[in-house]
Amino acid sequence: MSKLIHAAATTVAILSSVGFAAAQNASNHPDLTPTQQRTLSQGLANSPSQSAPAAQPQVGDRMPDSMTAQSLPSNVTDQVPEAKNLLFVKLPDRVLLIDPDNKVVTELVMDSGASSDTTTGSSSGSSNTGNSDRPSR
Repeated sequence: MSKLIHAAATTVAILSSVGFAAAQNASNHPDLTPTQQRTLSQGLANSPSQSAPAAQPQVGDRMPDSMTAQSLPSNVTDQVPEAKNLLFVKLPDRVLLIDPDNKVVTELVMDSGASSDTTTGSSSGSSNTGNSDRPSR
């Protein structure tokens, strides 16, 4: 009976710590929907862009010291409350969402005004990318 209680207590402890870690990760990494990403990008459209660093930061990377993160404006956080506690850095083709505590990039949001040819580096009209709304050349 003692072994059963010990096993149950151990299982509860493990599951509790997994749940706590998941909750912490959720607060630091919002996993925005495509609609929320568009809203965020459009809300920051008039914010000035910083020049992109030589190495593009990725999710999980520490924000380069050459960049300055800012608080998200209230018009954006009112529409995307999941990003309320994050900072942002606007680059010419994307927005970096930054965890203010550890300065780590938590999410990349592609600029809705940037051309897909610019971000992918592909300008060939011969590939079948599934873009049926693309004009023929």
